[in-house]
Amino acid sequence: MTRRIVCLTIALMAALWSPTVAADRKWQTGTWRDSGDARTYVIATKTIRLHLEDGPRSERRALEAPAGAPVKFAIESNRAFVLDRQGAEHELHVVRTVDLNYTATGGGHYIKATSGDGLRVTLEDNSVWELDPRSQFFTIEWEALQGIAVRRSDSEQNFDYEIDNIETDDGALARYTPP
Repeated sequence: MTRRIVCLTIALMAALWSPTVAADRKWQTGTWRDSGDARTYVIATKTIRLHLEDGPRSERRALEAPAGAPVKFAIESNRAFVLDRQGAEHELHVVRTVDLNYTATGGGHYIKATSGDGLRVTLEDNSVWELDPRSQFFTIEWEALQGIAVRRSDSEQNFDYEIDNIETDDGALARYTPP
């Protein structure tokens, strides 16, 4: 009887002291993105982009992360837990988290620079915007210092904002591209 109590006590202590198991994590879904680096990983969701890396002793990637493939992950402090295709859990270090939402919507902005093809614009707050190619015939004429208003838009072809050039009375669907 005493041996049974000792075994049950040890099992209970192990259960209470064990790290969080996969079932207890707050799992999210995202998409793998190309990181351009052999040691780092990038996961994108609709609202954030995570830059992750393997542990310091790792000389090669711990898991396969093909760009465009879906991924299930959980974040706990500066650690990310990722499930591979077989459901095995891998721990990675969070290097950087990028908020993909632009919070300075409204008027009062102006163009700092435009690309020669009219498909990218940089505002005075250094936010960079990809413009819908269907608007290129007039955005190609946008110039520095012209007044701009930014507003959220119904997502169409992954363009979640509209940028309105107040001086030319033109607007274009836009995609915020944070650094």
